[in-house]
Amino acid sequence: MSDAPVLDTEVLDDLVEHIGADAVRSIVEIFIGECQELAAAMNGAADPREARRAAHSLKSSAGQLGATALAEAALAVEIAADGDSPELRSRIAALTECAAVTGPALTARLAG
Repeated sequence: MSDAPVLDTEVLDDLVEHIGADAVRSIVEIFIGECQELAAAMNGAADPREARRAAHSLKSSAGQLGATALAEAALAVEIAADGDSPELRSRIAALTECAAVTGPALTARLAG
C-alpha cells in the first residue's frame, strides 16, 4: 500500500462542511459500492484499457472524498495499464487491499 494516508481528513471534513454529513454519508455509501465494482472490473479485465478506465474513475472519486492512498493506488494502476506493464496485476492487487481498508475508514470517520 502507498505511503499516503488512507484518508485526508481535511478534504472529507471540508466536504461535510459544504454539503452536510448526511449527504456525504450517502455519497460514501455509493462510493463503497462503486469501489467494489470497479476493483472487480480491474481484476477481471482482459484488456489493460479496461483496467485503466476503471482505475481512472476510481481515482477521481477517491480523490474527491480524501481517500488519498486509494487515489494513488488507482493512479499506479492507470500508469501500469498505459504501459501494459507486467506489474499491472500486482498494482491491481495493491489497490484491492487499499480499497478494503478505505471504505471502513471513511465510514468510521463519518460516524465519529
